[in-house]
Amino acid sequence: MAIYSYEKRIPKIHPSAWIFPSADIIGKVIIGKDVYIGAGAVIRGDYGTIIIGDGSAIEENVTIHARPGGKTVIEENVTVGHAAMIHNCTLKKDCVIGMQATVTDYAEVGEGAIVGEGALVKTKQIISPRKVAVGVPAKEIKDVSDQVFQLWQALKENYRYLAKTYPEKLKKLERENIKA
Repeated sequence: MAIYSYEKRIPKIHPSAWIFPSADIIGKVIIGKDVYIGAGAVIRGDYGTIIIGDGSAIEENVTIHARPGGKTVIEENVTVGHAAMIHNCTLKKDCVIGMQATVTDYAEVGEGAIVGEGALVKTKQIISPRKVAVGVPAKEIKDVSDQVFQLWQALKENYRYLAKTYPEKLKKLERENIKA
């Protein structure tokens, strides 16, 4: 993995977090306990601050950034889906951001909310707690049922398991050692 300081801005990463070797962590980034950071993720706190709470999963190819002097806050137990774009916003505890969704400046996604795949949460937009929001721009369409909420809690355990087991079980194979 590539971990960079920028001027006096140095990442702080909990030892139990798993950061895939091809992810980039830059500047003032705080990564909590049991966090999973997937391959190709770019988390750039070069002139803003990024906080990723305990038990969160940042899947492959996610980009996270903040404006100068700004802050991106991802609270505990959040899942950010593959190739999502998170910029200078707040993601509350237990929410889910779908694959290729975008959450932009000063927006807030409420606790336990789900933002669907490809959705756009626009500047200063607020998604209410435990709501499902989809579309461009995102619109709340229904409540997150208890059954769906519990399903997502179970799925989030998978990423905490990966964060714990990848360091020991993930093995890089050298091309010359792979036999067809």
